[in-house]
Amino acid sequence: MNDQSLIAAAREAFLHEGVESSDVRPATLRAWKRAKLGGVRPDTQPAVVFASAMNPDSALLRAVRPVVHDIMAQLGTAEFAMMVTDRDAYIADRWVSSTSMGTLLDGMGVLKGARFDEASVGSTGLGTVLEERAISIVDGAEHFNRCFDPVVAVGVPVIRPGSGTIEGVLDLVCPTGAPHEVLAALVERAARDAGDRLLSGYAADDRALLDAFLHADRRGSRRPVIALNDRIIMVNTLASALVGSRYRHDQLWDAVQRTIALGGPPLRLTTGDGSAIDVGLRLVHHSGDVAGALLQMSTPPTEPTRPSPASDPVSALVDAVLDELPGRSWLWRAAVHAAARAATTEGRLLLYGAPGVGKTALAAAVTGNRVAIAGKDRDARLLGDLTHRGPGELAELGAELDAHERGFAVATVTAERGEDIDPRLLTMFEYVVEVPELSRRPEDVGDLAETLIRRLSEGTVGLAAATIRELCQRDWRGNVAQLNRTLRAALDHTTGPRVQPADLPTTTAQSFNHKRLTHLEHAEREAIAAALRRANGNRLKTAQALGISRATLYRKLAALGLN
Repeated sequence: MNDQSLIAAAREAFLHEGVESSDVRPATLRAWKRAKLGGVRPDTQPAVVFASAMNPDSALLRAVRPVVHDIMAQLGTAEFAMMVTDRDAYIADRWVSSTSMGTLLDGMGVLKGARFDEASVGSTGLGTVLEERAISIVDGAEHFNRCFDPVVAVGVPVIRPGSGTIEGVLDLVCPTGAPHEVLAALVERAARDAGDRLLSGYAADDRALLDAFLHADRRGSRRPVIALNDRIIMVNTLASALVGSRYRHDQLWDAVQRTIALGGPPLRLTTGDGSAIDVGLRLVHHSGDVAGALLQMSTPPTEPTRPSPASDPVSALVDAVLDELPGRSWLWRAAVHAAARAATTEGRLLLYGAPGVGKTALAAAVTGNRVAIAGKDRDARLLGDLTHRGPGELAELGAELDAHERGFAVATVTAERGEDIDPRLLTMFEYVVEVPELSRRPEDVGDLAETLIRRLSEGTVGLAAATIRELCQRDWRGNVAQLNRTLRAALDHTTGPRVQPADLPTTTAQSFNHKRLTHLEHAEREAIAAALRRANGNRLKTAQALGISRATLYRKLAALGLN
């Protein structure tokens, strides 16, 4: 019985009886467990998922192509193939040494654009590398799915030097029985070379961004300019004087990405004196890829002209609410705008969100300011929190609302993002608006804190600049309510005219989060949290519902702060 026969027998015992054999490497056993938990079928052709589009000239491919061509030349006429995936396990490109090898891979579904993560196809030299975050050799029967038994795959992560992040996987595939020790050394060296080339490619992108920044800074009359991408930020003196340190690098880059992805609204920043300024956004390209963005502002900033209530009641109401409940984030302004539109069209408005996000405050602000703008004779009713009202109470409310066909009415309901709202409520309200969690709009923390401390101290105490920076770094999972409690406790310890960092309670500092999540990471965090709630916290059921392995789920829980 050769080694492959031993491994094949061990795989069958593992699949049918759950028996683990010492004939199998620990890394292989871990991969089998993840595949089995993820629901991968070992005896059927994997139904791979394909990317909607792949960039044929990405920075990763530009870095990998030269080293792949070197390996192709070194191996000559040997039967082999090479693949490279991106960080999400999609095959970005494939190279084969012969028609027969290409036909073999085609039959396995190893095609450009296919996703080869473990949750889809089981253990391979592609997805397993991303799970183990290390070189992986999968030989013949070590594959969880039997259709891959004819090949041995050696996969190595392509790591960006300096940051240590995995940008993709370089994989070499040969017929089973090939000397994988030799292949491993060859592919490892190629992956290192690709990482170095990748860094050089990013350096070229950064240079293109620098050139665009210098050109914009020098051209014509000088004006405030910021240039940034996900790695660097450049600010000229005019922009520094205008916005100061109100924004962190990651906040600005996240705002740029949202504006690009959503096509608007226009990017707006708050200056050091609290006035708002619209920002021109221009993308900088290099070799077909986005190298970064230029933010260009007019100077001196001018106070935006507020429309009169008669000409634009929605904008007037938005401005009035933001004066009372400030926030510069796109998410917050979108929620306020939607609520103002409901109020000015005499619609019924339901505000929902997690506990402590400020639903009641927004309802009161929209209602009160609507009355002030439209006149006291206009009907506007606060219906309160409907979260715990029973079926009979909701039926009575529905009848009451139907009896008053006109007039603005607003209510709130506590519902985490991803949770279902009682369908009876959805039939009663024309407008249903989410009030976002504070963790999704960290750029609002500073403005909120300054407003809250003025109210709590009746204008007698302010916040030191260092205190604002400290508050912006904390993770406010209790939302605005937690921020308010923290500032109230800080006032009890403050002896001077400004709250200092030492005055802040240490209890909330325990939730400090060194990694600020991007907009997409927040969306992923919310999707996983919703799946966990639906599965009543069961990790296995959650992983199966999301279509990922349990190991991947645990890694994401840790990275996204859901442990």
